[in-house]
Amino acid sequence: MPSIVRAAMLLQYRRIFAVLACCALCVSCQRTFHSPEEYRYDGPPVEGDVIFFHLLSDPQGLNPYTSNDNTASTLNRLIFDALLEQNPETLQLEPSIASTLPEVSPDHRRYTFHLRTNVTFSDGVRLTARDVVFSFKAVKNPYILEASALRNYYDDVANVEAPDDSTVIITMRKPYFLALYFLGDLRILPKHVLDPEGLTDRYSIAEVNSPALAQQNPAVKQFAEWFSRGELRREPQYLIGSGPYVFRQWSTGKRVVLVRNPKPWPSPHWWRRAYPAAIVGVVINDRTAALSALKTEEVDFIDAIPPALYDEQLDTARLFYLRKGKYEQSVYTYIGWNMRRPIFRDRRVRQALSYLANRQAWIQTVVRGYAIPIDGPIYRNRPEYDSTLPPYDFNPTRAMALLSEAGWRDRNGDGILDNIIDGRQVNFEFALSFNAGNETRENIAILYATELRKYGIVCHVQKLEWSVFLRQLSSQQFDAYIGAWVNDNIPSDPYQLWHSSQADNQGSNYVGFRNRRADELIERNRVEFDEAERMKLMREFQRIVHDEAPYTFLWTPQILTAYNRRIANVRFYSVRPPYVLPNWFIPPHLQHHIVQ
Repeated sequence: MPSIVRAAMLLQYRRIFAVLACCALCVSCQRTFHSPEEYRYDGPPVEGDVIFFHLLSDPQGLNPYTSNDNTASTLNRLIFDALLEQNPETLQLEPSIASTLPEVSPDHRRYTFHLRTNVTFSDGVRLTARDVVFSFKAVKNPYILEASALRNYYDDVANVEAPDDSTVIITMRKPYFLALYFLGDLRILPKHVLDPEGLTDRYSIAEVNSPALAQQNPAVKQFAEWFSRGELRREPQYLIGSGPYVFRQWSTGKRVVLVRNPKPWPSPHWWRRAYPAAIVGVVINDRTAALSALKTEEVDFIDAIPPALYDEQLDTARLFYLRKGKYEQSVYTYIGWNMRRPIFRDRRVRQALSYLANRQAWIQTVVRGYAIPIDGPIYRNRPEYDSTLPPYDFNPTRAMALLSEAGWRDRNGDGILDNIIDGRQVNFEFALSFNAGNETRENIAILYATELRKYGIVCHVQKLEWSVFLRQLSSQQFDAYIGAWVNDNIPSDPYQLWHSSQADNQGSNYVGFRNRRADELIERNRVEFDEAERMKLMREFQRIVHDEAPYTFLWTPQILTAYNRRIANVRFYSVRPPYVLPNWFIPPHLQHHIVQ
């Protein structure tokens, strides 16, 4: 090994030791260098050591109800369990906290879950039906605004009862074709930790279903005020779950530390088997710096490497201790237009902006061909996806004709399009936001702004720190933004992102898309159990979104990854998250850290 590489690695080993020592995790750390042959291992999985994986940003929080970003979801699913879990390989729902799949009434309105009697939280307290009832009362509390994105999936829950400690009966106001998925997927929280005063005992599901009744019962708002406190999102004493890992520490901008649950309950599922003694998320806001950290072994795994870095900076023949990987995830990238802004009210303007997005060129330049163009909001590998939608291919002539029809022209000869809106002349000028550290989005923004300027449109590129970016979106204080959504690989329900009700109160319909027919189709889809009929509903819905153009749809990317070869059993799946970190392990002769 070249001396300069060895020196860098020695320096990094000292850094890793410092990280763990700071976390009060590592009692010893001895690392040795390995030949390429030593990375081969054919033995069984073993426990021990630490996996360091890259986080591009801090999570919003670790409470699964009040944190909606992908980082939070990846972490809190290691901490909290649900009644049912989706098998990453088969995609089938299987019982988890529940001992069996629920009994479902013929009218699809009553679900009876029977719980395992040996499930405990990490503090040793048994998880019972009371915790399940509490969890539903918490997520349905209308005053917990941060939970609105998740709450919409439980709008039609009419009642949750616990006739005994091991039985939960959930009654729906009306059928929902995905009820089994979402009732089963709610992460169960500990009542004894998060409701010490019994506030949720003082209100019913019926009361939180009615704004008038909720307003009359002070306990509803009192619990929401307590549950929404910042410390309940990030302090270990409040984030106690029954999952395979326990939250130990969060140092903002540095790391999030999870340690293996010392009191695990005996789950039958392979994906809950925890081999690493600790999993540490290392926060590095810049992907180039993150790749450097991978090379110097400060991190073991990076998800979502920019294509240019993947192609040019990862020579695994020289860096033999690293391995590349890639997979397609059910995610799409898009540009969202805030339809509340006067300049974006007219759909012809939004269509024109889509025609000015040279996405085929961007696919080749920005993402090096590692992407597939898409034209709608449904995962392209789902049968509901309408592949017949005509694409908004790059067409400046068509774009300028649409803008002219909508009244946009250069009236004063300054090279900028203008229009008369609400009685006053305004320039076609807006800000395009994205999160700092995401080079792909930054490159899209720069290229797009440059292209738009040729046609008299001024686009200001606005790079924001992640938490500021999220706050801007949820408060609707933006013009346009570059984002991405992950669609779970289950039958489609566009309600969260596209229903009019989700355009307010920090819902996920950030762009303010409101369409009466689309709402009707979304609502009918939710209560339709015939797959062929749902297909028709979703195809019509996609045509409406395509015509209204609230998003400029770009592509589904191939996710490019790399990891240290000391990690074994690395696999990727089409679920979210697409990897099962607890199942990864480090062979005995490659382990370096002892965790207490």
